[in-house]
Order: sequence, then structure tokens, then C-alpha cells
Amino acid sequence: MARPASLPTTHVEVGVHVYETTRYATRLYPEQDRATVRVDGADAHVTVFGHHADLIRLRNVLTEVVTQLESARSQTSTASTTAA
Repeated sequence: MARPASLPTTHVEVGVHVYETTRYATRLYPEQDRATVRVDGADAHVTVFGHHADLIRLRNVLTEVVTQLESARSQTSTASTTAA
């Protein structure tokens, strides 16, 4: 879904580190085909708002980055073992 023209165009960038203590809270709005995911850290929180299709895109990006990270870790581990 494209951003409605009526929304402001202010740009804000927020970074949140995810740790084992990070909490997540979700809220569903099925009648609007959207949901929110709140990421709670120690000193800050971020809420992601998304429609179904956009949440699928986010899920796919996260899946891909986890796959890439696992591959990179595997290659680093193999290179370290070979160098030793």
C-alpha cells in the first residue's frame, strides 16, 4: 500500500538494538488488514505499523538477512578453521 498523500512527509530515523531481553507486543486489526508490532527495549520502543502484504515483505527481508548472516558466519568459521 502506498503512503496516502494526506500524511506528512517528515522523516524520522530510529534505531533499536534487539537483545534477548527485548520484548515484543502485537496488536491485530483484521478489519483493516493490518497489525502492529511493538519492539520494547530498556529505554525506548518502536512500533511498526503494517498492512498484511507489507508485513510479509518485512518477514521476507528478515528471513533473508538471517540466511545471509548464517552463511557469512559459516564461511568465517570455515576460513578460521582452515587458517589454523
